[in-house]
Amino acid sequence: MSTKFALLGLLNIRKMSAYDLAKFAKESIGYFWNESYSNVHRTLNSLAGEKLIEKASERGSRNKIVFQITNRGKQALAEWLSNHEHSTIYRDELLLKLFVSKKSDYPAILEDLRHTLEELLAQRQVYAGLQEFIASKPENLSYQLALDYGIVQNEVTIKWLKETIKKIEETL
Repeated sequence: MSTKFALLGLLNIRKMSAYDLAKFAKESIGYFWNESYSNVHRTLNSLAGEKLIEKASERGSRNKIVFQITNRGKQALAEWLSNHEHSTIYRDELLLKLFVSKKSDYPAILEDLRHTLEELLAQRQVYAGLQEFIASKPENLSYQLALDYGIVQNEVTIKWLKETIKKIEETL
């Protein structure tokens, strides 16, 4: 259900093709909400069927079909934003591996932990770039608040990874 509203929300920001939506989702909300291209495409078809989005009169590059949110879609999005319900589904395979591992598994787990640390350090740079972008959009506090959360989460996880790597290395 939330995929529907994630896409409506992104289309409420600007008109986009399915490809552009998947790319924009990955670059903006992808750190806390992931969508595959096939799921984006499937959901767009469903949204169009519900008349919550429509094909824009313009075409994107390479003749991509560009979608835009309809007034009915904006109404549905507003209702979802005000319904006071949300779910947090958190699945982290690395934490699962760590939880079920034994000392003999630690070398492999260390490799995963180090790789994740590298990814988060790179993500820190992406956040810095996003801060510059968001600074140019002062009218939308929501972008800044979501980014603030991402930055705090990133820093806490980097700290935890460094400490965890050190503790495991000390046991080997």
